Order: sequence, then C-alpha cells, then structure tokens
Amino acid sequence: MNCLQNFLDLAAGAPPEKDFRHFRIWQRVSVHVQREVRSFASRNFFADERRAVRDMNRAYTIVVYSSCQPCYGRRPMEFTYDIGDIIRLRTVLRLIGRGMQTRLKQISAGIQSDPRLKRRFLPVWYLDILKAAKNKPRTLIEMLAREAAMINALINLGTAYSPRAEKLFVKNTASMARILRVDSKTLQDLVLRAGAENLGDGRIFEDGDVVPARSPDEGIGGYENRDDGSPDGRGEMADARIVPDIHACG
Repeated sequence: MNCLQNFLDLAAGAPPEKDFRHFRIWQRVSVHVQREVRSFASRNFFADERRAVRDMNRAYTIVVYSSCQPCYGRRPMEFTYDIGDIIRLRTVLRLIGRGMQTRLKQISAGIQSDPRLKRRFLPVWYLDILKAAKNKPRTLIEMLAREAAMINALINLGTAYSPRAEKLFVKNTASMARILRVDSKTLQDLVLRAGAENLGDGRIFEDGDVVPARSPDEGIGGYENRDDGSPDGRGEMADARIVPDIHACG
C-alpha cells in the first residue's frame, strides 16, 4: 500500500471534528511531522559537507530551522504557527538554545573530512550561529511558512479528502521541497508516513493534549530573545514582503 492511501485509510478512522479527541490527534500529527521534516532537512544538507563550505549562511539557517521548537497549536483548529509569529520569529525561536546545542552536537559529530568545519559547528558556537541566521532571516522565515502551509494541507487532506485537497497537499509539499532543496516525492512520503504513524498507533485515546516539555534551560531562551527589539532584529519585520510570495506559491 502506498503512503498516501495508508494515510487516507487511517485518517478516515480518526475522530471527527466535533469529537474532543479531534484536536489531540491532529496536534500529534503536526508536532511529529514538524520534528521529522526538520531532522530530515538537517541530515540531508550536512550529508554533503561541501554544501556547508560553499554556503555557510544557508548552513546556519538549516541549523536554526531544524532546532526550532515545534508549534503545539491552539484549540480548536490551529495546528501550526501563524504568519505573524513566523515573521516576528520571537515565538518560533523561544527556548531554542538546548535544541540547537543538541543539533550542533549531531552535526559536528557527523563531519569527518574537514576539521575546521567540524569546529565551526560545535555546540559552543550556537549563539553566534543563531545571530547570523537572525541577521538574514528571509530563508528561515520562508522555510517555516512553507512548512506550516504543507502541514495544514496535510491535515485538510486527512479531515476532508477531495481531489482538490490532494492536489493542494502535493503542491505545498513541492514548494517546501524546493526551499529545502530535497526531492519532492521523498519529502511527500516522509510527511505521509509521519502523519500515519500518529494516526495509527492508538495514542488518540490517551488523555491530555501534547504539551511542550519544559526546558531546564529557560535562561538560554531569555538571553537569545532579548534583542527582539534591537537593531539586530530589525530585519525580521522588514521581510514581510515574503508573505505574498508564500501565498502566491500556495
């Protein structure tokens, strides 16, 4: 059975919108897909060390994107960050410190052929990398916005299937694949499998919504975000022109 049909079969048995479990199951789907896509983006980019050497700014953006806290949504039907949160980046980058250090540890451990590159991606440099990505936020904002559009299309596909919903999901996945520079079909299968895993494992019957784990390192989050109103953060709001581009691409 292909990934799409498996996802649709499992989605057909998910709780309907009026069921109190409806939000919980699709919240789980959204969070799991966010984590899987971001991890995949990091693995794919750093699988070729030459990419990081050629485009260090993009490498920093991939590190930050793949380390962002997932959006846990808001009842009754919000499952991803809205465009205002994404453009400001304040909510998205909250408490990112521990996640970035973990991601950088994985990345640096995987770099074997270039000692200088390996040192550049050690966890100790996470604040410098974060600042570099925030100073040029356009690509990061676009990745997060296209990810949100893709996940919303996935949920729409699962809750109200139609040929149009399927085409919209494929279109948004292709758009996300372009910004990540990955194969569209590979990304599509990854997203469908991640969604199906959280529709078919029975966890919809657990009590309580998915909630973010509290970080013992909340001081890091406060330190990282203290310059939201400073000159370093001005570029975030200046890139509001990205919004119509994203909407135009679906």
